[in-house]
Amino acid sequence: MKLTDYRAIREAGKKIGGDILKYAVESNKQELITAAKLLGFWNGKMMVFDAESDSETLMDFMVFEKITSNFPAYKRFQMSNPKLDDLQQENMNGILNNYPSLFEIKSIDSIGNILILEDLLDANRKEYMLMDIGMSKTASIGFILYARLIPIRDINMTSGVSFGFEKIYKDKLLSAISLAAFKKRRKLTSAETFILMHEKNRQFGLETRTE
Repeated sequence: MKLTDYRAIREAGKKIGGDILKYAVESNKQELITAAKLLGFWNGKMMVFDAESDSETLMDFMVFEKITSNFPAYKRFQMSNPKLDDLQQENMNGILNNYPSLFEIKSIDSIGNILILEDLLDANRKEYMLMDIGMSKTASIGFILYARLIPIRDINMTSGVSFGFEKIYKDKLLSAISLAAFKKRRKLTSAETFILMHEKNRQFGLETRTE
């Protein structure tokens, strides 16, 4: 994908993400408070953010995860038949096929802004190609990343929020997921995995820069 196309799609994605969040809050304000409580951003009376990225984490959780409704916000938004231009529709199609997981960065092409990710939660360790300007310049091989991939054209983009960890924490993160699943006697839901990775990110995560 050309860099100019990438930037245009990325900007359209930010716009539609904001529209979905607005739709979600206006249709169910209580869901925002519930999401904040689940992520530890609610002190009983108001939102409390410790870092600039916390509000983006809350937005991603609100948009993509099933919280109190039968469907996540992005699906409810799509079901409302919104008027979208071509780039927004392309983003919407990618959003409908979003894929969150824990990945390990296997290679980086900083010139082409491409990273090859290995899915650590997939039995076959499937690989994905991610295009991200910021991450391709700041991440390193072996870096562990919890991200939500949005497939668009011939590449994947992130939803905008990612949790990054040094490679020494790989086994610790996988063990945490396995232990949580063992306690629940089932596979974790997408929302449960997001919350767990968010908690681990607050404990020993690194700041990531997506662009």
